[in-house]
Amino acid sequence: MLTIGEFSRICFVTKKTLRHYDEIGLLRPEYTAENGYRYYTVGQLRTMLLINRLKSYGFSLPEISAVLASPSDALLAEKLAEKRRALKAEMQNTRHVLRQLDEDVDKLKRSIDIMEQNIVIKKAELAPMTVYGVRKAINVKDFQELFGQLYMEIEQNKLQPLGPPMAFYHDEDFSTDHSDIEVGVPVADGTPGTHVVPGGEACFATLVGPYEPAAFTAVYAALMKWTEDNGYRIASSPYDKYVRGGADCPPEEYVTEIYFPITK
Repeated sequence: MLTIGEFSRICFVTKKTLRHYDEIGLLRPEYTAENGYRYYTVGQLRTMLLINRLKSYGFSLPEISAVLASPSDALLAEKLAEKRRALKAEMQNTRHVLRQLDEDVDKLKRSIDIMEQNIVIKKAELAPMTVYGVRKAINVKDFQELFGQLYMEIEQNKLQPLGPPMAFYHDEDFSTDHSDIEVGVPVADGTPGTHVVPGGEACFATLVGPYEPAAFTAVYAALMKWTEDNGYRIASSPYDKYVRGGADCPPEEYVTEIYFPITK
């Protein structure tokens, strides 16, 4: 048996941490004497080392507890693979942020306004569209789930999309937790369960690159300013048209058109 001091020295973990792990049930000592002294077995060293390993990978204590509760190499491999994917996505995002920082630093050194956006806005006359859509009030993080439901219904109803998918934003005020969003695709006139999006004038801009909130916000702001500067008002729900994207397309090659239906 190892005292808590011996165990802590071997594992490079403080006694305070070991007491905390005992309190939350993550790693309990093999034996606790009447005087409160805690004792661990040599076999528990492996468990403590695994806890340290998982913490170094960014696992939370509840996540580690779940792994220890169901000791299985298959489950552990699955959890490690999930964490690897999450870390890789985080690393890619960090790389993007670093590139943006470098660009901003370079612009500032050359006395260029970093908030200046080179956004080209065009005006178009749109034809009416027959749209099959799925509309819900959702948290924006569930956006992809809404698209999943759309494509499931497209397959079930054997529909033939006539253009790229779109997302319509029906709220007057944006809310992260509760947004009235519709995703849909254009289909043939008369298709059951559809509605017609009126035609008319619209202003739009094209965004090339990944789906990043800051980039979309810049385009929305530019379209709103153009609308006001040219004496228009928004006639109906703005929408995004995902011209190019998907799993087979690199994010930097995504193409999205953002439309504001307008009227005088």
